[in-house]
Amino acid sequence: MLLFILSQKNLPLAQAEIASFYSVQKTKENYVFVSSKKILDIPLAFTKEIHDILFFCRRKDLEKHIRKYNWNRKIKGSFCARSDVQDIERKLGGMIWDILQKPIVDLEHPDTLIHFFFIGNAVYAGLRLWKNNNAFLQRKAQLRPGFYPASLDPQLALGIVNLSGVKKNALVVDPFCGTGGILIEAAFSGRKAIGFDISKWMLKKCTQNLEHYKIKNKVVSVTVGDATTFRKKCAAIVTELPFGKNTRSQDLVLLYSQFLSNAKKNTNILVVGFPDFIDYIKICRKTGWKIKHDFRWYLHQTLSKHVVVATRKIKIKRR
Repeated sequence: MLLFILSQKNLPLAQAEIASFYSVQKTKENYVFVSSKKILDIPLAFTKEIHDILFFCRRKDLEKHIRKYNWNRKIKGSFCARSDVQDIERKLGGMIWDILQKPIVDLEHPDTLIHFFFIGNAVYAGLRLWKNNNAFLQRKAQLRPGFYPASLDPQLALGIVNLSGVKKNALVVDPFCGTGGILIEAAFSGRKAIGFDISKWMLKKCTQNLEHYKIKNKVVSVTVGDATTFRKKCAAIVTELPFGKNTRSQDLVLLYSQFLSNAKKNTNILVVGFPDFIDYIKICRKTGWKIKHDFRWYLHQTLSKHVVVATRKIKIKRR
């Protein structure tokens, strides 16, 4: 069993990101347990750490289980013991020390980190397998040569690519690609991507950004294209819809409706960010998309967006 420690930035979205790839056994606050021992080679946006659960027990039985467990089999090199209850870390670490044949403690950069999670009435002993290096923070819009102030946050961009559930090397399409935020995160997470945009000015900035991160054309390609008419079969469409403060709502509804109708000709999976002032539920229903997940993401005090995961409705022919 694996234990995922989530970022609390948006818990429902973080939980759904994991559920896109793993069979979730249970959730508890910012923890998710999955019935797997294998970590997929796909970086997660809203998970801080992943731990292999070595054992779990009642709180009163913890010391007994520590003494019985074969720590020499699991701990390689230096180690460190951590706990949600900090005042007992030293005691728990000392118990493990006494069992190890050649104990080496490194509190700063251990080869093996053991964490004891006190969740409810139970304690879970976890071996840390993965820690998020938050590499996407180095790809924020203001750090790119093709800067545009309304660009999507890279953590959210990676998150919505993952919400599609597509595997490595699968093709995703962003038909409103702008300066390429989603395309960049798709590439760094091991997918292939194609971007369309009607603005040559935006695509020039997008190309600058792709070149800056040394993303090759065979991984990501961009071209001038209309989101309402493009044709490209793909595993998923992942995009953020454009909106302008001075654009009339009815014009946006028409654009979004035409895009969603066209999207059905290219894929069965859609992850899209809608501005909150649009009746996106009605638009999805009318264009034949079934909403699977719906997450609210706050931008600032006066505006938020809805990140929607939808699947294409399949019409059943009646005989």
